[in-house]
Amino acid sequence: MPGSSITAVVRPAVAADAAAITRICSTAYRNAYRDLLPEGYINRSVAEFYSEARIARDIAPALPDWFGYQVVEEDGRVLGAAGGGMTDPATGELSLIYLESDERGRGLGTLLLDRVTEQIRAAGGTEMWVSVFLGDSGGIGFYRARGFQPMDTVRATLSREDDHIRSLRMRRLTDGAVKR
Repeated sequence: MPGSSITAVVRPAVAADAAAITRICSTAYRNAYRDLLPEGYINRSVAEFYSEARIARDIAPALPDWFGYQVVEEDGRVLGAAGGGMTDPATGELSLIYLESDERGRGLGTLLLDRVTEQIRAAGGTEMWVSVFLGDSGGIGFYRARGFQPMDTVRATLSREDDHIRSLRMRRLTDGAVKR
């Protein structure tokens, strides 16, 4: 970002970050989707993916499927988290990016996206995918602005037949995807 004064750094998460990651992901997920998704679906998703026990278990990498959590930190405070991994030898998946709500718009999400993109590229990935809930105009806009293109819609993870919750699958090539 031209003229930016970001002093944040992205680093692999450690066990001591589990509580901060839990708080950030749970709160950001609830805030982002409260007007978009049914409360029951939000509660199921938070319980499944963002409990402290689950995050503590997933801090470390489980290669190649999961690179481990990455966090963005500034002045000793964790402000956001991201994670992804490989779905096959040439394809990576960005699983999540969440930030403290007050920290959005500073370029921190892009720093996290860049880190996961670098991990996918280093693992041999030539493309990366992300799922964004249909109707999440902020999320879709974020990814489109960073080169992701809509490809397909699918039933969202944890969605039940009667929920009718859909995700937009978006893809970009990793070659030259990270712009500095």
